[in-house]
Amino acid sequence: MRWGLFLSLILLGGAFNIIDASNVEDLTQEMIQKSSGEFVVAQNYSLKGETIRLPNNFKLVFEGGSLENGEIEGNNSYVVFKDNKPGFRKDIRIKGSWLNHDVYDSWFEFDESPQYIANRLIENVLSLTCDDVFCHIHFNEPRTYYYELPYKGPTDLGERISYEMKDGKKIRHWHELYDDRFSFLRIFTIPSNTHLTINSRLQMIPTNQGAYFVFWEYGKQNVTIDGKGVVSGDALNHRYETPFKGPNSNYFGELGMLLHCMKCKNFNIRDVTFENAFGDAVTFYGSFKSNEKGERFADGFHMENVKIVNARRNGLTLGSRNVIIRNCHFEGCGSEKVKGTPPRSAIDLEPDNIKVYPEIGNENVLIENCTFNSNFRDLASYMNNLSKYGKVATKIVECKFSSTVHLQATYWIVFENCIIPRLSNSYNNLSCSQNCRHLQYKNCEFGLIEKSELSLAKINRNSFIDCKYNIVFER
Repeated sequence: MRWGLFLSLILLGGAFNIIDASNVEDLTQEMIQKSSGEFVVAQNYSLKGETIRLPNNFKLVFEGGSLENGEIEGNNSYVVFKDNKPGFRKDIRIKGSWLNHDVYDSWFEFDESPQYIANRLIENVLSLTCDDVFCHIHFNEPRTYYYELPYKGPTDLGERISYEMKDGKKIRHWHELYDDRFSFLRIFTIPSNTHLTINSRLQMIPTNQGAYFVFWEYGKQNVTIDGKGVVSGDALNHRYETPFKGPNSNYFGELGMLLHCMKCKNFNIRDVTFENAFGDAVTFYGSFKSNEKGERFADGFHMENVKIVNARRNGLTLGSRNVIIRNCHFEGCGSEKVKGTPPRSAIDLEPDNIKVYPEIGNENVLIENCTFNSNFRDLASYMNNLSKYGKVATKIVECKFSSTVHLQATYWIVFENCIIPRLSNSYNNLSCSQNCRHLQYKNCEFGLIEKSELSLAKINRNSFIDCKYNIVFER
């Protein structure tokens, strides 16, 4: 039966990267225990639905064979491939601790059809390492991996979190969706000390859920993500079927995050593309959870030559120390094309709950030489850091904004050599002078600016130095 299926797939044109599973033998725990330090996979083995537990520091050495139908539990274990053939079949699950220094997606059987859900394959690749060792994970194959949110339950998550009453209305504590009781909304996690290269496309299957985290990173450190690949959410084809019950009957949620990093340290992202996030494409900020233990702040984030496209809420949300955002491009964020939801900005400087936890504010942030196109807003900021912080927290240099810069109750930002078509806030639409302090604009060019913004600058400790104003108007 298996041999006939294999021949049929070959006759169909070889569209599937499927292992020849003829002549399958059974692999037992006893066979592993009798092996001395390693087991050579030179033929096709079935685990018969069982879990095989590897001894400490054990090696699986693939020499043309494969494993199928069961779980492999590592114990500080290793995988060695001596050929280019995939050795793990689609029905294998990998768990436990592994000490590999390089892992390749080519080790895994793959089906190119859009019906093939690759969650397990991606999970297995990420599982062949651990937080404690450095590993370079390679998604190098020219593939599209279709992944999904496994949770298929009711969308009424807004009814499951607490609230407080204000002016006769329920104000939901949406941050509770980050708690472990909602861990079913987390799809993948990159371990600490991992270099993840993505040259493939990771494409989300549309969901009707208003909250999910494609990569959930909590307290992780020393992570690099690079490559020419794409991580894509479902904003363009989200299933707007059932409202995400909460503020009103037409609210469908906004927490569809692609890369969500909370109180992480030393993350570097280069060259990849994030697109079609239902919420934010990338977040990097401290923890504002009331039950947090230990340090709350995020520290060390470098993003360069990254492209963020069509994020429904924000392209990038920041609340961190020691940040460099350089040579990045933001397009279509918050736009009508993706039914944008506030703040609807390419970049959002917004450390949530900073008034309660001052240590999570932005500090030593540099945003340099970034470009923007067709975003509802190019930059938004609420707080950035506290008014009493006392020094410049964020520098924005050589950025060519193409739409609104939206500043609301924000402090300690310097704009230098920037093009700013329009300043605004939510109170009076244009002038930021009433509720922003310690802002400085050096050698900037403004397309539209209100006269009061200039006349009240000194009073509000804002300054305009050697700037150019194309249109100055007075209401």
